[in-house]
Formats: sequence, structure tokens, C-alpha cells
Amino acid sequence: MKFKYIGFFIALLCTAVSFGQIKIKGTVKDKANVPIPGVNVIIKGTSSSAATDFDGNYVLNVPNKNAQIEFTFVGFTTKLETIGDRTEINVILEESSQTLDEIVVVGYAAVKKSDVTSSISSVKGKELQTMTVGNVTESLQGKVAGVQVTGQGGPGAQPRVLIRGISTLNLNTDPLYVVDGIPMGTSINFLSNNEIESMEVLKDASASAIYGSRASNGVILITTKKGKEGKTRFTFDLSSGMQIMNNPYNMADAEGYATIMNKAYNNSGYSDYLPNPSQYRGKTTDWWKEGIRKGTPVTNASLGISGGSDKHTFGISLNYYNSESIYGIGGWERVTMRIANDFKFSDKFKAGITLNPRYETWGAPGNWADFDKIDPITPIYKPADQLNGTENEYSIYARSPSYVWNPVAAVNRYDDYTDKYNLNTNGYLQYEPIKGLVIRTQASIEVGDEVRNSFTPDFVIDAAHEKQEINNVQKWNTTNVDWTWQNTITYSKTFAEKHNASLMIGNTMEEYNGNNLWGYGEGVPNNSDSMRELNAATKNKDSKGNSWSSSLMSYISRFSYNYDGKYYFTGTFRRDGSSKFMTNNKWANFPSASVSWRILNEGFMESAKDVVSDLRLRAGWGKVGNQGLPDAVYQSNIGQGYYVIGGEVVDTSYPSSMANKDIKWETVEDMSFGLDFGFFKNRISGSLEYYKKQTNDMLFLKQFPTYSGFPGYSTMWTNVGSMQSSGIDLLLSYKDKKGDFSYGVDLTFTTVNVKMLTLSADGEKLYGSGNRTLTVKGDEPGYFYGYVADGLFQNQTELNSHTDEHGTKLQPYAQVGDVRFKDVNGDGKIDEKDRTKIGSPWADYNVGLNLNFGYKNFDLVANFYSSIGNDIVNQNISDLYNGASLTNKVSGLEQMAWHGEGTSNSIPRLSKDDNNENFTKFSSLYVEDGSFVRMKNLQLGYTFNNKFGLDKLRISLSGQNLWTWTKYTGVDPEVAGGDPDKGDRVKGSGFGGWNYPVQPTILMGLNVAF
Repeated sequence: MKFKYIGFFIALLCTAVSFGQIKIKGTVKDKANVPIPGVNVIIKGTSSSAATDFDGNYVLNVPNKNAQIEFTFVGFTTKLETIGDRTEINVILEESSQTLDEIVVVGYAAVKKSDVTSSISSVKGKELQTMTVGNVTESLQGKVAGVQVTGQGGPGAQPRVLIRGISTLNLNTDPLYVVDGIPMGTSINFLSNNEIESMEVLKDASASAIYGSRASNGVILITTKKGKEGKTRFTFDLSSGMQIMNNPYNMADAEGYATIMNKAYNNSGYSDYLPNPSQYRGKTTDWWKEGIRKGTPVTNASLGISGGSDKHTFGISLNYYNSESIYGIGGWERVTMRIANDFKFSDKFKAGITLNPRYETWGAPGNWADFDKIDPITPIYKPADQLNGTENEYSIYARSPSYVWNPVAAVNRYDDYTDKYNLNTNGYLQYEPIKGLVIRTQASIEVGDEVRNSFTPDFVIDAAHEKQEINNVQKWNTTNVDWTWQNTITYSKTFAEKHNASLMIGNTMEEYNGNNLWGYGEGVPNNSDSMRELNAATKNKDSKGNSWSSSLMSYISRFSYNYDGKYYFTGTFRRDGSSKFMTNNKWANFPSASVSWRILNEGFMESAKDVVSDLRLRAGWGKVGNQGLPDAVYQSNIGQGYYVIGGEVVDTSYPSSMANKDIKWETVEDMSFGLDFGFFKNRISGSLEYYKKQTNDMLFLKQFPTYSGFPGYSTMWTNVGSMQSSGIDLLLSYKDKKGDFSYGVDLTFTTVNVKMLTLSADGEKLYGSGNRTLTVKGDEPGYFYGYVADGLFQNQTELNSHTDEHGTKLQPYAQVGDVRFKDVNGDGKIDEKDRTKIGSPWADYNVGLNLNFGYKNFDLVANFYSSIGNDIVNQNISDLYNGASLTNKVSGLEQMAWHGEGTSNSIPRLSKDDNNENFTKFSSLYVEDGSFVRMKNLQLGYTFNNKFGLDKLRISLSGQNLWTWTKYTGVDPEVAGGDPDKGDRVKGSGFGGWNYPVQPTILMGLNVAF
């Protein structure tokens, strides 16, 4: 009985509270008298708020007439109104066309955009969230001048990101990512794009030198979303759809394959390989249909809760991403959570802490190319008369004479998955004892555990070739514990109203620790799931383990000054000490300086301000470093191997790497000059920049020469050589609004020119990718190096005339229809000396075009990206066109290949023997124009404001990578190539093959806020 009175007292209390309040209503419009829906109307200093409806109307209860109401909306200037005796307050918001008041994050600070003197580009999280991607850097493609993003395709694949080209040859070329002030290395696969508030790209050394030894490839600063003062806000974002996997080639059917192979055999003087091709009509094995899914689901979802008061704000997000593989098993799944709390204890003291737990799992077969390469005649399963009933489930598949392992069998055997668990904690304390003096300490710790389990079952498909007679189980476990601690003191002061200065000093400490264990065993009693454990192995057990540690201590400082908003100067200095180097070279200094002249604020520009809204010149110089080499390279290491003596295997040891106590930092020195401009209240805006940077003391992993007495595979890290990059970045932007219609166009344009200045010795040649690329002094690094394919011999006359001065044939084994290789040096023979530059993997230009339109509640976004002037090595040419192999070929190859004078000048005649080495010689036959234009994203959305009891409801339909124009005949023109683990990231660039393509994707989106 007593509980029924509780409701009465609560109602009475609420009535009493509301009785003392004042009801305020009104309308919010823009200068064109158009209502603005979704404006936040907040009682300043409280969490009480409302939002305008579709017609711009709001209603809000305020406590008294002294209260103040704040009106805020993205793209408009915030307005503050005091209640007084009014009960209706109508507001006109002005568009915030003066983007120079925006806050831009720089290293260890945040400043007004108008105070930036370096080359920094900022992208808001809202722009990144129009795409559904696993790695947020894919959303950057084409949006920032000077940044080249090459997608890699495949679940969990990390794109390659280059900021103003390459700065090193042997080390990783990816930039440093700094999340909420904490350096996180060169990968952000762990971060959902729904968590991001903004990204700042530090493109030149004057901007990035504050990060010193790890900034040579540029720095990308990421600010995640935090809670904001006001009512508790719930958001839910969902994007779900299908990735479309189209077969990049039209492969021959069984009859066509037989016809092609017979032609190749006949041209080489042999009888038919598969007599009577018509017998295979209608009997094609459709491997692609059997093993590759046409569409694979992809899902990106995020749930967020944020809000708070003037004393405490909070933000919580739960994010989920899942991209399934094309095989029906495996893929990439990621769950992340971010819990951010910020506390303001007083006007002088505040603190915050962020927790970021996350989980990832990945793994999928990688043999999709085999579904095209295997012949179309072999059945998937062995015929019943070839089975004796003793086979296990993995031995019932048919063997192909093409020597391509049965891909359906390989997928069904696959069992190799990785689980990764991480927890990152980031906290700060900030104290401002007097106005302008800020003391801040920030610390972060990350704990991670990665477990990979692999099982290879026993099977026998073919006793001679395709088998695994003894099963095996493997397990890898890698753990890491990393921490950072940063301390800064900043003092900012304005003197005599026109002199504005700021000084920051501080230090940082970082330590990275890890260990790994590996276990191996064979002879598991059976292939069942429950037995796939190390303990179940019965023979040949083995294990290995290792641990590592590295640390970095740094001292940092920044001084900035501007006079009367006209003349700006910023100088930074960082001194780094790394455990990766010995005493003599442990420490290095990284200074920078930049200046800016804001011409617009000069008196003589007063009459032009109606037209010119921004005009500024910038110049910057700085030094940054690269220490991205293995730990403790100053130590010599012993490798383990074996040698057969007298028929017995003997364990051996050898010097695998030699110490270099003189190893030191790789440094990059650069300068840049920029012009920023804006016209007509920044409806037209942009920037033009020229940059030039030089890398010195490049870190190389060199092999010892055999005459040194060490094995030829012994290596040593050393500093040799220098390289130079230069180019232009251009950004043009136009934005305007006419009544209910708004639109914007952004164009980015980038050029990069790179060349080697010096190597360790004059005339030295550095080869890469199996001696198919070359790096020499005075030319771009890693260019394609091979023979020149000078068309095909069309007739006997052309063949007979390809001779030396004595009439000796340069290609004695060639026949009409074979490749004519060019005698480049004119010495009368075709040999290694005729190899030359046959292409370049580096683009001349990168262009991005970003369009956005809005009409009432409709919005449309279109993003395009283009790479122009680069070449790609299409390694698939041998698989698709070479009659010497038994793999399947493209449909109609017998007509595409040379089969008579004038029928082709690019695809050689079909031949089983290939005595002319048409395909075994690496030549320009493989090099194709890699230029492309791709529509990255097309999204149409509609927003319901204040409908269905929600503040916001938006639905969208989008397509990603829907259209690509290119002359490249390979799988996908977005090719990075190279293996950073082998020091071949740059020297192996531009090699395309059966690379996993960037897939077209169709998605439905839902965004809810209440």
C-alpha cells in the first residue's frame, strides 16, 4: 500500500519544479530565412537541451530569466542569448564560412587553423564515415592533397599510405599514427571510422618534427569522439551490404581449353594434347562457381552514448565490423569499445581517462587464383571407381595435370586463424595554476595477446605430388606490453594586445616489450577438430621462443609567435634517444621552423576583403628521422640450420647478421612553400604547395660479399646513400548554397618526383624483386628492369633480318610469331647487357574529386580517385597466355595469340616449348599502363529530423568501387606490391598478379540519434 503514494509524491515534486520554470519557444533560421532543423539548443552550464524540428522550431524549459541559451549547429557560428523577460526567442544563425576559426590538432597541442604555419590537412570524421571500410585510411583516398592511398583488398588488408611519396628504400613507408596524443605505430586496423572526430595529416617536417625519429614518412593525428556537454545522446549507425566478387577473367571452358592446348602442342611439332576437343563440350568443371561466392556480407555497426555536464562529460561507443571471405569460411571480424570520461574539477584542474578494449579474429584461404588457373576438364572429386573406401575426407578430390592443387580441396582443408586481444588505457591530468600556464601529464599502457592456431591434415590426392602424409599442428603466441608517458608545460600570453606568444616544453618516454612462443608437432591421431592440439601430436615436436624490448626517451619544445594576426613564426625542437643505437649515435636532434604571412590582415588589403577572405604565404623547414629497423642491430646474431654429411642431417650454426656499432638514424630534411587562399567568404578556397625533401644516411640491410669470409647470406644494417623527392600539392574547393540546394566540389592534385642522389659507391646497383627492379644513382628507385619486347616477328623476312653485322641471328631459336627482343646496346647479341629501364611503378599524378550535394533532406556524396602515369607488371600474363604451362587460359586465346601475319603484335604464338623464352625472359611484354580512374563512393541519403520520437533518422544507399576505368588488363590497378618484412617495400613496388581485388560493394545505411 505504501508504494502507491510514491508516485503521488514524485508527481507533486515534478509539478513544483516545473512551476518555477519559464517556457521558452522560438524558431532558428539562416540568413536566407530558411529554417534549420537539428540545431542544438542548450541551457548553458547544464545538461538540459532541446533540438529544433523540421521547421526550425524548439521549445525549452529554463530555470529563470538569468539563464543563457546556446544555439549550436555544424557549419554555423554558435550564438548565445540571455532570457531576460522574453518567452519567445527567434534566432538567425550565420554560416561559419570563416573556417580559419576551426581548431586543428598539431603535435602535443591544438591551435586555430589561422595560426597554423606548417603543411597540415584536416579531415573531419563525418567525411570519413560515408564509406564502410575496415581500415579508415581507405576513406582518405583522394581527400587530401599529397596523400596516396593504395587499397589492398581482402578482409583485414591494410592499405599502403604514402605522404608526399617515399622517403626510404628498405624500411616501412607507412606514416606514424598518433591517436589522442599517443603514438600507435604504423597501423590503425584496430580503429573504427565511427570513433573518429577528425584526422590531421602532418605533411612536412616543420609540422611533424615534433615527433622526431619516427616522422620521416609523415604523421597522421587522430582525435576520437568524446562526450559533449548537454543532454545524454544515443546514436546508432549501421551499414550493411554485399561485396561483389566478379571473376576478373573470362576463362576458357573445357572445349576451348583443349583447343588452345592442342594449338600450342601442334605449333611445337607435337600431336594433340587433348584429341577431339568437341568431346568436352558441355563437360566444363566450373571451379569458380563451386568455390567462390558471388557476394560476401560486410557489416559495420556502432552504438554510442554521450553527454554530461560542465563538470563531467562521457562518451561510450561499441563498434562492430565483419567482412566475410569469398570462400564461405573465414574473414575478418573486429569488436572495439571506447569509454572516454573527462572531468572538470575546477577552473584550474581537469582530468580524463579512456579505455579501449578490442578483439579481432582473422584468417581465410588465399588461393582464389587457383580457381581460374586449374584446368576446366578435371572434375572436383575423384570418380567412384578411383576410391577404395579407405580415403579420409580430404583425399576424395581429383588431381589436375596442370599441377595446380585442387582449390576446393585446399579450402576445405584450411584451418589457420588468429585471435587478438588488446586493452589500451590512456589518461591525463591537466592543471592551470594561472591563466595561460598549462601543466599536463598523459600516460598510456597497452597490453596485447595474439594467438594463431594452424592445423594441416593428412591427405593423399596424388601419391606423387598432391599430398600431406603426416598431419601437423602449430601454435604461435605473441604478447606485448607497451607504455608511454608524456609531460608538457605550456605558457601562452598576449602582450600589448598584438604580440601573441606560446612556449611548450616537455619530455616523453616510451617502452615496447614483447615475447613470442612457437610450438610444432606431427602425427596427431586423427583430423577431428577436438584433436587439433599440440598435446595430441605424437612425433617431431619442436618449440622456439624469443623476447624483445626497445625504448625511446625524448625532450620536446615548441615556440610560436604572431604579431597582430599578420606575421607568424613556429619553431620546434626534439631530441630523441633510442635503445636501438649505441652510445655514439644514440641521440639525435630534430629541429624545425616555419613562418607565415597572413596578407589579408594588412591594411592595404582592407578594400579587397569583400572579395578576398583568406590570403596567406607559408614556408617551412625541418628534419625528421627513421628508426624503423629491428631492435639491437648493433648485436651479431647466430642463425641455425642443417647440413647433410654422409647421408646424415647435422645441425649447424652460422653468423646470420653482423654487428654495426656505427649504425645511426636515417634522417629526412625537407622544405616547403605554400599559398593559402579564399574568395567570396571562402566559397572558393584552396592551397598550393611546393615541397622538396632529402633523405640522408639511409638504412640498408646489405649482404656480405663472399670474399669477406662470411656466408653470402650474412647481412648487416648500415647507413648508405641519399634520395630526393619533390612535388606539388594543390587543393581547390568550392562550396555554396542557393535556397534549399547546397553543393560542394573539392579537387586534390599531387605530383611526386623521386630520384636517388647517392649510393654507397659510384656505379652501385641495387636489385629488387628477383632482380626485376633496379635502383641506381640519378634515377627513380625500384624501376622495372628487363628486356625490351619490340613487338612480334610477323614474317620470315623480319625474322631473318634480326641479325648482327655478320648476319648471325640474334635470336636463333625464334620463330615467326615470337617476341623480338631489342639489342639495346647494339653489340650484336641479346644478353644481360640489354636489360634496361622498361617502366616505373611511381605515378606522375594523383587526383581526387569529391562532390557533395544537398536538397532539403536529401544528400548525395560522390568520391573519385585517379592515379596517372604509373606502370604495373602484370605477372598473370604468363599464366593466361603461355601455352607452355598446362594451366587454364583466357577464352579465345587461339585467336588472340599470333596465328598469322598481322593477327597480333603483343601476344606471342602459342607454343608448348617456348624456346624463344617469350615468357621466361622478364621484358616489357609484362609491363602495362597502370593509370586508372575509380569511383570510390556514391551515396544517397535522406534525413528525417524529429520524427518518430527521434532527433535524427537517416537512411542511405551507397555503392563503393562501382566503376573503374583503366587500360591495365590485370586483376586490379590498385597495386602496391613489395614486402616490407624483406626490406623490399619500395624496390618491389608495382608488381601485380593474382592480388586480391578491391571489390565493388552495395550497402544500406541507417543512422539514428535520440
